[in-house]
Amino acid sequence: MSEKRYCSEACSESMAGTSDVVDVWLLLEYRPAWKSKALAASDLAQPTKLWVQKTVDSLAERGLKVRPQLIRRPELDTEQVRLLIAWDQAVWEFSGNGYDFLQDLDLASWLAAGPGQSPLAAARKLSRPRYFVCTNGQRDLCCARFGLPVYNALRESVGDRVWQVSHLGGHRFAPNILVLPDAVMYGRVNPETLHEFVSVVESGKVAFAHLRGRSRYPKHVQAAEAFLGKDELRLLHVDGDAEAAAVTFAMPGGQAKVQVELAETRRVLASCGDDALSEVAGYRAGRQ
Repeated sequence: MSEKRYCSEACSESMAGTSDVVDVWLLLEYRPAWKSKALAASDLAQPTKLWVQKTVDSLAERGLKVRPQLIRRPELDTEQVRLLIAWDQAVWEFSGNGYDFLQDLDLASWLAAGPGQSPLAAARKLSRPRYFVCTNGQRDLCCARFGLPVYNALRESVGDRVWQVSHLGGHRFAPNILVLPDAVMYGRVNPETLHEFVSVVESGKVAFAHLRGRSRYPKHVQAAEAFLGKDELRLLHVDGDAEAAAVTFAMPGGQAKVQVELAETRRVLASCGDDALSEVAGYRAGRQ
């Protein structure tokens, strides 16, 4: 397989239902260049890495799937380090000089008590959308090649509400963008479509043309929302499982039910560095 073949240029599959499932996003600022395994291979001090792992483990004990990520805005020079926590359709920001402030944060207890009910209530709640563009070129060439131009363009349109972020998954859908607090994963956002994309997101709606999935949903529910293509949905119930399901949403004026099922596997170039094609299974709309 030619090394010059970019997986996102070779990809034509549906993106519906392709976001990793995440309950809590844990995004820690780290400015130096990232390696392929960005967090593990970083030069963060051992106490900081241990704090991240302890936080992930303690939240997992409460049944929450946690995704730690590194974020950065390399063009900004500041001594402040920021930690962003996205959970339950809200984003909270903590900050300090250096990383020592993390040792005083018990996020598991904070989330259990409910933000605003604990000594950590001083954390700043962010109201406007935040954009996180995967630019981790050491993980996959497409992430830097296609992500960096989008990041730069977003800087011009939304200012300091955009960050670079380490590997989000799905290189073949690059450029990938996570939008918080709604925890919606998007793919194939390019500078030519960026203005329309931002206009839709800033209006509080879903940019369905680029939707991969809402990360708090299982993948088959992500796909159902993508296939329905309507805003202001509220999940009511799911009959079935990841192979085939009927998903019912409440929506303005009533309800909508969507049938989804696994499609036949197809062979794709999953990553630019792969020497062979991989088998992947996506979703399709089932028969009503």
